[in-house]
Formats: sequence, C-alpha cells, structure tokens
Amino acid sequence: MSSCFHYLQKPPIWCFTKHHWKDYELGNTHIPNYKLGANYCRKNLKHGGVCIYVHESLKFTNTNLLKHSKEQDIEIGVIQLKIHTEKVNIICIYRAPCGNFESFLNKLEIILNTFHKHKLYLTLSINSEFIPLLIPTWYTIFT
Repeated sequence: MSSCFHYLQKPPIWCFTKHHWKDYELGNTHIPNYKLGANYCRKNLKHGGVCIYVHESLKFTNTNLLKHSKEQDIEIGVIQLKIHTEKVNIICIYRAPCGNFESFLNKLEIILNTFHKHKLYLTLSINSEFIPLLIPTWYTIFT
C-alpha cells in the first residue's frame, strides 16, 4: 500500500504536451528525480511540442519516432519500459488545431501498428471536435 501511495505523490511518468520549448530550453529544464525520456520540439513554428519525463528509479529506452513527427500535424515522444518480462510503450502525442487531420490519422495508424505486439499507453492532446472522427478510425485499427 505504501508504494501505491508513493506513486500518487510522485507519479512514475509525466507526459507534457504543448510545452512551447525549443530543444535548448528543454535541455536546461530539470525536474528533480526525473530524467527526460523522450521529446519533440518544433524547429520552425512557435509553441507545441511534447516530452516525457521518467522517474529515475525506472529503466527505459527512447523509441525514436521523429521521422513520423510533423509540426502541427502530429508531434510524438515515445519511451519503452521493461516491467518484469513485459515491454510497455508510453506514447505522448500532440496535434495542433490547424494541423492536417488526414496526415494525423495516417501517421497515428502507422505508429499504433508499430506497437501492436506490446502494451501501449497513449496520451493524446487533440481538439474535442475531432473525437467523433477518431472513434470509427480507432475501431478500424483495432479490429
């Protein structure tokens, strides 16, 4: 019970979207007892971006999916944890309101298919008007 309470006070993983930082700013950002696990920072446009911080007690690897990230359309950070014998992927995704929705769906499908053999936790920051459009897409991907 005490270990459960510990994680309520200090979550093992922090996923941030729309952090607004450039690479050099993120590199200078320190959260005590956490390591930067994965990130995406915009190169050309302002704002946006994603990052995942992992508690220093956890072993993880960064899964580089930068080739699938595109400013505004889909911005991605991914880590993989090994918990006992299982691999667990944590994916943090941001899509800007003005991003290309079709491009977002295509990239999201590729990403989800990449991780179909492992447990997956997905954090999405999209706009609520697109949720009804995503539900049939997710049904197609997972059936």
